[in-house]
Amino acid sequence: MAAILIVEDEPFVRMMAEDAALQLGLEPLSATDGDAAIALARAAETLAILFTDIHMPPGPDGWAVARAVREIHPAIRVIYTSGQAGPQDCAEFGVPQSRLLPKPYSSGELAAAIAATTDDPT
Repeated sequence: MAAILIVEDEPFVRMMAEDAALQLGLEPLSATDGDAAIALARAAETLAILFTDIHMPPGPDGWAVARAVREIHPAIRVIYTSGQAGPQDCAEFGVPQSRLLPKPYSSGELAAAIAATTDDPT
């Protein structure tokens, strides 16, 4: 089973992402902040997808988490999420070939974004 690293400080949003991942046949690994996410990435043998909030106190933000996780798992696909950042921010600060899912989103939109990332051959 492919694994997805979910980095979200809001418990309800994190649980929704975990449920969406399970429904798509992915193993969710979850962290509530950037430092914990990077530690999980280091411990994981493989990761297929990183789904990360951009703004999370304390520690590294989602941009920094994605850069660090991409160094550990170069082929990982990245989905950022934020209620404040837009596509231009993703293009400027995000890792190459990443996506942005703006908040708020429904569980269906989240599942579709994860599925599209899973199906994307890049």
